[in-house]
Amino acid sequence: MEEPKEITELEPDYMKAMDIRGLPTTICPCGSKVWNLKTIFEADTGNIDMYFIDMECAVCGTLATAPTPGDFEVQDAD
Repeated sequence: MEEPKEITELEPDYMKAMDIRGLPTTICPCGSKVWNLKTIFEADTGNIDMYFIDMECAVCGTLATAPTPGDFEVQDAD
């Protein structure tokens, strides 16, 4: 198993990067759960106020779609 990296050392490899944007995901095909994405923070609370849904895997550079709260709501079958 690889030694953990410092945050400043996390640079995508890009050799096996893909573009899988479309369906929201939380896990990259390479197995990573760490993503680089742009966010805006609420000035008063520090909470995430908004984020862009395009994200990049911190390990391999694959482009993916970030999930939003509504993506995981269960729909009632009428």
